[in-house]
Amino acid sequence: MKAAAYSCIATLAVAAPSPDALAKFHEFRTKWGHTYVGLEYERRFGHFEKTLVKIEELQRQERGTAIYSHLGPFSDLSPDEVAQRSGVLQTDHLEEKPIEFLPNATLSDSFDWVAKGAVNPIKDQGQCGSCWSFSTACNLEGTGFLSSGRLVSLSEQNIMDCDKTCYSCNGGWPYLAMTWSSQNGGVASEASYPYKAQNEACRSAVKLTQNKGYLKISQNEDQMAQALVKYGPLSICVDATPFQTYQGGILNNPTCSKTWIDHAVNIVGYGSTTIQYWKIRNSWGAWWGEAGYIRVSRGECTCALCTQVVTATGVTVSASPSASVVV
Repeated sequence: MKAAAYSCIATLAVAAPSPDALAKFHEFRTKWGHTYVGLEYERRFGHFEKTLVKIEELQRQERGTAIYSHLGPFSDLSPDEVAQRSGVLQTDHLEEKPIEFLPNATLSDSFDWVAKGAVNPIKDQGQCGSCWSFSTACNLEGTGFLSSGRLVSLSEQNIMDCDKTCYSCNGGWPYLAMTWSSQNGGVASEASYPYKAQNEACRSAVKLTQNKGYLKISQNEDQMAQALVKYGPLSICVDATPFQTYQGGILNNPTCSKTWIDHAVNIVGYGSTTIQYWKIRNSWGAWWGEAGYIRVSRGECTCALCTQVVTATGVTVSASPSASVVV
């Protein structure tokens, strides 16, 4: 009996949270204003402890300059909750499409469509797997800026509700959304069709931006740079596994797959320090990463960023959003 009692006490001692983990959890909750109590506190702390283990492993394996932190906004989420902030469908049957080869023109050492006014402020998709619609909208906004000189904000919710080739908060593909847009009169403005972060019925909308189709970009990262400069912000898909706790720096982590993808984002620029990198716009809010952006090493298809690169073609922006109405 004494032995059994001792065993229980020993188990409890082993399971007791470390003072360091508790201190970090307190720091995290204070930063984000979380006031968990009871079972919810225990559940969130359990997720947080597992995140701390992941952070330690990511930092140990990091080959770039990326810093991973427990103070990011998603450190107390479960794996399923983190996955809800992605949304690229897994499939082996992507559309076969010719890839246009671009002449290797001399490019500058750095380039940034954000600085050139082609990219809107960071948005937040919330707990909805709609990244594919955000990546599509950013691409249409940027390519529309190049064709018209006007930067408009487009409706991700319009894309989610009305593109029946994709699945709203349950995932989709940017190339399918660009195809849908080209066949259905385009995409409405954000102001006329605001984001709800949930599955809703398609409704009539006055379309602001139209496109004729999409173009598949080469997996060669020099060609990707040429395409970025020529066409504007590119829609890409990535393995976002190490993104959850990314705080800043240039990510180059072998834990990140070069083939598996689960999240759609946008390349908006490139540059170099001691490492060449891509500047990538995410849709997880401006409080994540480097004010909503992440830098990822260039030249190794890091996090599979070269595997699915597309851009809309024939993009126009209506002088006034009354060119067409589509149900």
